[in-house]
Amino acid sequence: MELVKKYSEPELIILLKQHDQSAFGYLYDNYAGALLSIIKNIISDNEIANDVLQEVFMKIWRQADSYDQTKGRLFTWMLNIARNTSIDMIRSKQYQNSQKKPGALRNRI
Repeated sequence: MELVKKYSEPELIILLKQHDQSAFGYLYDNYAGALLSIIKNIISDNEIANDVLQEVFMKIWRQADSYDQTKGRLFTWMLNIARNTSIDMIRSKQYQNSQKKPGALRNRI
């Protein structure tokens, strides 16, 4: 049986800014479900929602240094990334075209 490390939010933030992979894995395991729920409220297609979730976590990984604790909690920051990425997807011509032609977006991604 593996012992699962639990991180406090300040500890998790420090490790994410250092691009610690185990902390990122913990973040994914503990927050992916909640972020996917937010995404699915905006994007009804499950496959596209899952693609957006992956994009959200890539943005979190790349932008970890830009997180500022004084402006809000880590989850709120991630939620905003998920929300904005979802909205950007809906506004994209590629997504709009996929809604007209079934399967069109999946073939391009």
